[in-house]
Amino acid sequence: MEFINDIFTLQKPSKVKFELIGTKLPSSNDLFFRSKQEELIEQYSAARIFMHETETDDWNHWFNPVDDERAEKAFHLIFRSHFYETALFYYNAVVDISWALCYVAIEFACNKKGTRVNISGMKTIEEAAELLRSAERNVTSPTAEENPFEYLKMMCPEFTSAIDQIVGFWNQFAASNIRKRYNFCKHKGRPAYSEIEKLKPGKVMGVYVENKSSGEKTQIASDISDVKYEFSLEEAICELQEFDDNILFPYIASLIKTIEDILDPSPMVF
Repeated sequence: MEFINDIFTLQKPSKVKFELIGTKLPSSNDLFFRSKQEELIEQYSAARIFMHETETDDWNHWFNPVDDERAEKAFHLIFRSHFYETALFYYNAVVDISWALCYVAIEFACNKKGTRVNISGMKTIEEAAELLRSAERNVTSPTAEENPFEYLKMMCPEFTSAIDQIVGFWNQFAASNIRKRYNFCKHKGRPAYSEIEKLKPGKVMGVYVENKSSGEKTQIASDISDVKYEFSLEEAICELQEFDDNILFPYIASLIKTIEDILDPSPMVF
């Protein structure tokens, strides 16, 4: 599987030269932003690992070969579905982390043990870690009623463009198949894949009722396959790759650049 973008171009510069005199000292916001940037890229990388695995031809380390061609095909598809769902989870994690990426770059205070505490400036290791955990707890869906982004736009209008990018992306993404399938797998169950269902034995029986006046017959649900949330595994994998190439990567790349331009993080953050 070939992707058109290199996710490691999203990383902070690996080598930086700066003069100690006159260089901006790192603030907590700089540190928190770079931390979330690294975590986002790690999750993005994991998503691609499992997307690549959907095309593996090295099956020996996943299960023992069987003589039954139909059974072996079913095993291939079942494992591919697990790889797909794992990638699906990681891609959605990237989306969610993008909210935290922006929030911790903007937020100047958070609740620590019930008290409003300023998070700007430089902090001790213990205090910085605790403040970041506190800030992370405030991150919610961009359109949730309790979301702080609108408040932050008023307090820090220079970050309006970054917040608008997040909200605009979310408005398009929230109702997509990719988010819907992620939420189904996370909260409701496991989908059925049409390629796998075709390999299963047919229904034991079918139950029908007949309309006496019209003579039309209606089939009644009598098998668990009748109520499964079903879609094509192959099409879903292709859709996820298309999402990565043309939607997610451009969004993340643009968001990171926008925040970097506004925040101007200290080059001393490694």
